[in-house]
Amino acid sequence: MQTDNPKVPYEKDAPRPRSPSPPPPSAEIPSFLPPNPSADDVAREKAMKDKFRMFWMSSLAEGFKEDLEEIRKEPNLGSSRLALLIDSLAAGADVFTSSASASGTDMNEMDVVMGE
Repeated sequence: MQTDNPKVPYEKDAPRPRSPSPPPPSAEIPSFLPPNPSADDVAREKAMKDKFRMFWMSSLAEGFKEDLEEIRKEPNLGSSRLALLIDSLAAGADVFTSSASASGTDMNEMDVVMGE
């Protein structure tokens, strides 16, 4: 016995009518990039970094005087290794920020260290 009952689609097989939803409201997204500094700001920043580097290197030389004296006596300390040592020690100054907006705080770390 066969019936002529047409196949009824299951609900999951039936296409759903699409309801048009409104587009989301557009929002102004602020830029995360810092504004372009003026030439005066760039010069002031470079002067601060140079001054801080001199302070940093003199603090290291004073604090590690005996250790640096021992390193100086090393027989295989050539000019290239000396330059590498100096560059490595100076790189420690790069840890500090010189602008308040770089770290997201209202603090200029170089000014704090130098007492300005």
